[in-house]
Amino acid sequence: MTNQAKEKDECKDPPRPLTPDTSTPSVAVVSSSTSHAPAAHASAGDPVDFDELPGLPRLRYRILDYKAKLSVVVFLLVLESSLLPISLYYGLVLGTTLRHGIVFAIITSFFGIVTGIEFGLRCLKLIWMGDKYRPRGGTRWSFDFTHWTLSFGYTVMTAILIGASIPHNPLVRPLAIPVSLFFIQIGCQLVWAGWMSRTGRPAPCKISSVPKGGPVPPLVLTIVEDIVGVDGAGGREYRDSLLARYEVSPRFRYMIAQQNWFWAIGALIDGIGTMVVIWTVPEKVAYGVGWGSPLIFVIIWTTISVHWVRRSLRREKELWRAEHQQEKPRGSVNTQQTT
Repeated sequence: MTNQAKEKDECKDPPRPLTPDTSTPSVAVVSSSTSHAPAAHASAGDPVDFDELPGLPRLRYRILDYKAKLSVVVFLLVLESSLLPISLYYGLVLGTTLRHGIVFAIITSFFGIVTGIEFGLRCLKLIWMGDKYRPRGGTRWSFDFTHWTLSFGYTVMTAILIGASIPHNPLVRPLAIPVSLFFIQIGCQLVWAGWMSRTGRPAPCKISSVPKGGPVPPLVLTIVEDIVGVDGAGGREYRDSLLARYEVSPRFRYMIAQQNWFWAIGALIDGIGTMVVIWTVPEKVAYGVGWGSPLIFVIIWTTISVHWVRRSLRREKELWRAEHQQEKPRGSVNTQQTT
């Protein structure tokens, strides 16, 4: 069996492509406009001449162009969501005589500063920047699916932190669960979207660029579309090119489905496992586990995903080029026979 045949076997019955939104130019238009782009760095980081990949939309985004901003934001998020709570808790509890209520009041006051600023900027972009950052068919107040997901998650996390800090003797174990609870929420959403995509169920509501009643994509695709499109400044152009790529490439859809289940299972295992540990070990250990375990999980899963996606995209381009080169001679022979 040839390598091409093996690849086709692996991609059997991939998630269904998305139906283009009739309110915007069709995917075919996006495909034709991007397939003849000049040579550039593709999303996988390798130089690719897209003239050799006719019909394969180019993802017009290079993360290295935003490496300075990305590095600062990631560092601040890691500091806020893991390093700062752990260092303040153990530093103030073990190194000072401050009452625990004051300790957790200090820790809680720092939570949400970075995420709050990023969330506010997201709101401004989606409200005031017109269609530049909004998903297809989006209105000023509709936002995107990731925005609503984060709104719910952060609201629950903040409520737990405030409520468990109020008692004279703060509830340490509940104060250790917010991030793990958020992971369980995301994991359940990934499982739901993966199942809906696999079974071809219609969307019960608008999911970013997918209209109500359209085929539900794996949630990983929606998260990438929203995060890069808004927070990464990729804009509407990136949203369109990503959805066009998903529409025309079975191997791209297969990779997205794999990543969806990879992160779904990982998030649920880490979230549920961490919750079990939090409620079984001593309180002082539980707090460190609750805020440290998610960071370790994200580092491991992100590292694996980066290498996985790069390899998959590189293989996708190689096979797309090979298939096109094989189809070209057959087309010329048929033309000669008919003339």
